[in-house]
This record gives sequence, structure tokens and C-alpha cells, in this order.
Amino acid sequence: MFDAPVLDPYRFTTLAERVEGECCPDQIPVLQEYLFSPEGKIRFVVRGWVDERGRRLLDVQVDGRLWLVCRRCLSGLSFDLEAHSRIHFVGSEAALPDLESEDPEEETLVIPASLDIAEWVAEEVLLALPFAPAHAGETCVEAGNAGKALAGKTRPFAVLGALKGPSRE
Repeated sequence: MFDAPVLDPYRFTTLAERVEGECCPDQIPVLQEYLFSPEGKIRFVVRGWVDERGRRLLDVQVDGRLWLVCRRCLSGLSFDLEAHSRIHFVGSEAALPDLESEDPEEETLVIPASLDIAEWVAEEVLLALPFAPAHAGETCVEAGNAGKALAGKTRPFAVLGALKGPSRE
């Protein structure tokens, strides 16, 4: 994991502090299975404050460029990362709002004992990844070429179909 501070969330929000930095995608261990290449940069800004209603808030922003594995052709896929989350910290589980009354623009969580900036950034990056990254339509050239190459080859299991005989439908 990349080098980032672990902070006291009460102090961080009370003093309206801000932490910013950058890391390489290969410095986030949970991201490794999605990466085609370790190239790229992830920039992050984490800002805490207390609003006019006395609520403790945390903003987490990440952006950058990653090289993901295309799920169709298994080649590199450039992905522009851009994510932003606002978290409202409460003191206990009893203070968590009902799902119907929760603000859709922010997530409400019980305030943690510590604020590990690297973990928050890693989670934000993971949540921003596409479910199945793939090149758009016909730009997935390698997959099309692989299909054409297979079309001219002998299919080993075709022999089994011949042994089975004509189909009885």
C-alpha cells in the first residue's frame, strides 16, 4: 500500500484538514487483478470539515488514468478514473438514518476509530471501476482477429459430432 497518513477522524473534521497526494496503481494491492499495466497515476484529495449543522463530513476525490484488462480481448484498456464521495459521520449505529430518509448525495457511516487515508482511497478507486471493462464495440480488434483465426482452424471437438451421427430432431 502507498504511504499515506492514518488520522484521528474527530481532529481531521474539527480542524477542517485536507490531505492530498498521488500514487501509482500498482501501490494498491486490491487493484492488481484488474490492471493490465502498472502505468498510470491516481491523484487523491481527502477533506474533512464540520458543517453549519454540526455534522462531521468527509469528501474523498480520486482521479487519474489506469490501464485495465479488457474482458473481451484481454489487452490493455485505458480508463479515466474520476470519483467523488461525501461521507457523513455519526457517533453510533443508533444515529444512522433509515434508508428512505438518507441523502442520496452522501453516505452515512459510524465514525471510525482512525482514518486510514490509503484504505479510503483504495476503496474509492475500486468502487469507480467498471463491472466488466471492455473496449467499445468494434475497437476490440484483438477479439475479432482471434475469432477469424479460429474460423480457419480445425475444431478438435467437431470429430465428436461426426461420431455421434446425424441429429434426430
